Amino acid sequence: MNIHALRKSPYPELLFLTLISGLVYLPYITSLTYLLDEWYFIYDGVVAGPNIFHPMFSIDRPARGYFFDIYFSLFGPVPFPYHLGAYLWRLVAGFCALRLFSIIWPDNRKFVFLITLLFILYPGYSWWVSAIEYQPHIASLALQMFSCVMTLEAIRSSRISLRIVFLLLAILSGWAYIALVEYAIGMEIFRFLCVYLIVSRSEQSLPVLRKISASIRSWSWNALIPLGFIFWRLFLFENQRKTTDINLLISKFQSAPVDTLWTWSEYFFRSVMTTGFYAWYEPFYIYFADAGFNKLGFWMVILAISILGLLGIAMFKLKDPGSGKQDNSWKKNSQAAILVGSASLMSGVLPIVLANRYVNLSFYSYYGLPASLAVAVLLMGLVSYLFSRPQIHLGIISMVIVLAGFTHSLLAKKTIVMENLLENFWWQASWRIPDLRPDSTLVTLYPNSTAIDYGLGLDELANLIYFPEPQSQLPVRLPVSTLMPIDSDVNLILTTDNKKSVKYRVHKKVINYGNIVILVQPTPDSCVRVISAERPIFSDDDPENVRKIAAYSKLENIRLQADDHIPQEFAFGPEPAHEWCYFYEKADLAVQRLDWENASELGDEALALGFYPADQVEWFPFIQAYAMTGNEEKLEFIAMQTAGNVSFKNQVCDVYQNPNLEPRPDLENILLLEKLFCV
Repeated sequence: MNIHALRKSPYPELLFLTLISGLVYLPYITSLTYLLDEWYFIYDGVVAGPNIFHPMFSIDRPARGYFFDIYFSLFGPVPFPYHLGAYLWRLVAGFCALRLFSIIWPDNRKFVFLITLLFILYPGYSWWVSAIEYQPHIASLALQMFSCVMTLEAIRSSRISLRIVFLLLAILSGWAYIALVEYAIGMEIFRFLCVYLIVSRSEQSLPVLRKISASIRSWSWNALIPLGFIFWRLFLFENQRKTTDINLLISKFQSAPVDTLWTWSEYFFRSVMTTGFYAWYEPFYIYFADAGFNKLGFWMVILAISILGLLGIAMFKLKDPGSGKQDNSWKKNSQAAILVGSASLMSGVLPIVLANRYVNLSFYSYYGLPASLAVAVLLMGLVSYLFSRPQIHLGIISMVIVLAGFTHSLLAKKTIVMENLLENFWWQASWRIPDLRPDSTLVTLYPNSTAIDYGLGLDELANLIYFPEPQSQLPVRLPVSTLMPIDSDVNLILTTDNKKSVKYRVHKKVINYGNIVILVQPTPDSCVRVISAERPIFSDDDPENVRKIAAYSKLENIRLQADDHIPQEFAFGPEPAHEWCYFYEKADLAVQRLDWENASELGDEALALGFYPADQVEWFPFIQAYAMTGNEEKLEFIAMQTAGNVSFKNQVCDVYQNPNLEPRPDLENILLLEKLFCV
């Protein structure tokens, strides 16, 4: 290939898009696992097989069911292929966007490249770290881009046969992307505007109305995409989920039109501003504030240098035809970009607003994903229009790209920490709890976990460990349920012994408020503790809600004689090193079994290896064991270690001054305990 041909080929752009996006996303995909709701996908798939997903989504989005059936049949529950797939779908979407904009603006490669890079690195979509649940969303985006490219290729093609093929591909992929993500239908306006831009370029002498008319004729067959989907959704498909039922949304508007219009206006403004503007800087501010500069400063410098270096090489290598006219071409392109970007952004969020939803940068960030292309176009257009010098364009866009890279990296690091905390929590729980009785309810306090913000106990983690056996019935049964110690659930535990049956899609559970076991890990450095109603010992870090319900924790729900259940490595990672928490969990289990000698030996081994607790309440099972075995030396050692912890010593004193304590040490050791811990 000669130099002239190389300059015209898209290979340099494809290479730099891959390198820069890979630098941002790929370092984390081997460490990311499952996030929040993804655990129910995994549990249902493991116990019921891949065919579970079609009935799971048949009530509202059947295409997603078939999508997950295929994915789970190919990859099973292993997380890595899903995270790699999410990146590849995003890269494909970027490649298609590059082709799309190269058709629209063929004479400005740098302009097109930077829009595409902004699109791939759009920081307003935070759920890419949840690659299983949101795999259909990112696949839909790639299909959306491919469909739009096929539309333009059909218009440009001079051969009837090729035009028909391109048009069929555009329609089929268009139906597919909307079937996966129905609210993405709002981006069909973007397709028409792209058609208008290439028609306008070929028919420059026509007045605007004639250009619009010609564009409608060129686009007309593509109207089958939104109209076909709407017809199927309204007249052929029976929606069983109220939140996505179009007829119910219409009836709500009819019953209160003024209030509904006011709500829609508020949601529309919020969604446009969030998707189009706040998304570029606010997530970075949030994640950076959580992480702190001291831990990240060196890494951020390396990432910034790497991105800027690759971006600088890309800008040097990409040569525009007629480069001397670059200032004028960027200015001219920017006006079209502002038109297309702003109109497509507003139309992209409109279906979300009409469904009484809005885009935010946390839980609902995925609503803004289909419109992210419009946002990239709009930003590039505004920067090019407002600043005349190319050096300023490149400087501002480079800063935005680096900021986007920081945002995704900070998000991934934060997610990996949270996922590791959950995995570590359940490894420790498995060391402590060999087996569980069905129909018990676990109250779980996770350390610094986002899960607590949503009140998610994440039942599937416990069930995947203790009840992974295949099930043939629908809905799938979760033998054990979980709760978080949030106010509403604590009140139900305190006031009722009732059970509540909960069904979601294709699985169900029974929450038994009168049959709970409390597991707490208040800080990342502390161990998971099973709270005993008979001998409750609290850490200073335990929240008040845990203390309120401690008397209801029933240790008899732990089956002591069963074989240990080992967490599956594909879900929970490899077993952590056997450090202090391992010996603590095993000693606490030995105490529940009344195996004092084993608990004492575990304490001796932990101390011999130089392990000590981060939270002094974790000395308690060893105090019990050493008291029952009469190890005065070790009791005095623990008392010395906890000398300054008055709260802990008072609790130990209260336990051993209880006349109803069973089993209890002999009188000599009771007197020693009172001497050491009763202050």
